[in-house]
Amino acid sequence: MQNSNEKQAISLTVMEDLSVTVIADLEHEYLMSTKEIAIGYGVSAYAIRQTKLRNNSELIEGKHFLSNVTIRHGASCGSSKSTMWTKRGIVRLGFFIKSERAKLFRDWAEELIIKLDEQRDLFNIPVTNVKQLPAKRKHNRLSPARMIDLLADVAMIEDKTLRERLRNKLVGGYN
Repeated sequence: MQNSNEKQAISLTVMEDLSVTVIADLEHEYLMSTKEIAIGYGVSAYAIRQTKLRNNSELIEGKHFLSNVTIRHGASCGSSKSTMWTKRGIVRLGFFIKSERAKLFRDWAEELIIKLDEQRDLFNIPVTNVKQLPAKRKHNRLSPARMIDLLADVAMIEDKTLRERLRNKLVGGYN
């Protein structure tokens, strides 16, 4: 049986080769650790901490992040204190992080937030007739302009094998 102080961790797939752990929270809906945010945005945990320091006037404790949250590492592994980010904090961090993966992670975070918010009206009352979300598309969501931009970057890679493999993956062939 789960202790009422313990929070439920859920693994969510962001994209084909990336999953992150989200922790359910009554007040903020869900929380993510600095490490998980870093993985999602494609940067180091140090970069997340530095972003937090540089933008401390915009990242507010209790709204965007929670300090010194106890994280349990299993029954026999003990626990540690960690900074946990709220969904507002995840979005706000996305304003400052400009990696290529950050763009994809922002898209995922936006969709997750919209999906959760569609289940309530403006007054936080559950909606009884929640519309079904469309089935996940199985094709690439890249726009033609974004594809051209990515292919231009791939063309600058000096390693021919890597360049061709990335190009093939982007245009649909998997060798």
